[in-house]
Amino acid sequence: MQEDFIVVIPARLDSTRLPKKLLIEIEGQSIIERTYNQALKALRNKDKIIIATDSSIIKNHCENFGARTLITSKDCLTGTDRIAEVAKKISASQYINLQGDEPIFPSDQLEIFIRNVIQDKTKVYTAITSIKDEKDYRNYSIPKMVFSNSKRLLYSSRAPIPGNKKDIFKSAYKHICVYAFNKEHLIKFKNQKEKTNFEFLEDLEINRFLELDISVRCIELNNGGKAIDTKYDLEEVRKKIINESIV
Repeated sequence: MQEDFIVVIPARLDSTRLPKKLLIEIEGQSIIERTYNQALKALRNKDKIIIATDSSIIKNHCENFGARTLITSKDCLTGTDRIAEVAKKISASQYINLQGDEPIFPSDQLEIFIRNVIQDKTKVYTAITSIKDEKDYRNYSIPKMVFSNSKRLLYSSRAPIPGNKKDIFKSAYKHICVYAFNKEHLIKFKNQKEKTNFEFLEDLEINRFLELDISVRCIELNNGGKAIDTKYDLEEVRKKIINESIV
């Protein structure tokens, strides 16, 4: 039976900059458990959520807190490649990708994103939000997005774009790492056995779709979460969870 849509949380064990980061606990809950709980708040249906992992350690950990899991290959180039493996085993009209390292992704914003993308399952979607702080604009860990009037993504870069001759920060948008695709999109993405040129150079998987001539639409949200890539990110998120009493 084909499901209408499912949310898939890709969860790789061996992260490069922060080893086994998804199992790190913040105030008694692992990062992956907190991410799962944010998705559950938005969906209120655990059967709609799958954690896709390459690790039996993560699988067992997630099943202990009641999550539905699926083992995928260790050879996946990106989280989207991992979603493509899920699509081979579980049939759905649409697959929504929430990164596993987003423990404070606002559930209301995820709900808005899902409500928008399920209206038309023929497109690839991702999310954006405006950059308020020049520090974020200059931060090469934060992907920036430029797009057309119809919100069609033109390019994504870690560099501070759009730029100008005086190198002054005026306005910009950053990427919120949540996506939606159908099976056809995922097959085309997965059939590319190596990262495409700009995907590789920028280390941004969204660019693979653009390089394969697959249109991506941007959904603007008020805010996103805070992906954890480094020890600094971890401490920032820990402070936010404590200060805002996020359960």
